[in-house]
Amino acid sequence: MKTLFKIIIIVALVAIAVKFSGVTNLKMANFVTHGVIKTMNIGIDEIGLDKEACEEYAKSIIENNMIEGMSEKDMAKEIYAHIFLNAYIESLPDALKNTSIISRLHNSTQNGIDLEDYGDTFVRQAAYSMIWAMV
Repeated sequence: MKTLFKIIIIVALVAIAVKFSGVTNLKMANFVTHGVIKTMNIGIDEIGLDKEACEEYAKSIIENNMIEGMSEKDMAKEIYAHIFLNAYIESLPDALKNTSIISRLHNSTQNGIDLEDYGDTFVRQAAYSMIWAMV
């Protein structure tokens, strides 16, 4: 339950930060100017819940030009956050897993980690950074 409380705090802090920051465009990149956007999906079980492993995987992705426009650290944070959330949700009792928000998060993480050029939305990137820092 301690970790669930941390996740709730993270989501609340991100929501408050976005509301008061005046952010109107939550996407980091202007996709119209970039043309074709590359995407990829990493299986949720391909990498363990280890920050160094996530950094190595991100480095490999960048070196092979599979995804562009993200720093290695930002990509590692996104990968780690998805793996962490999936592992944590898997450990919850079914009664909690069946709640609306937890169920949506669980479905999102079970389908793997979707990466795309220039990163995820601003709000999600902030959440990934908070998870990275707090866990």
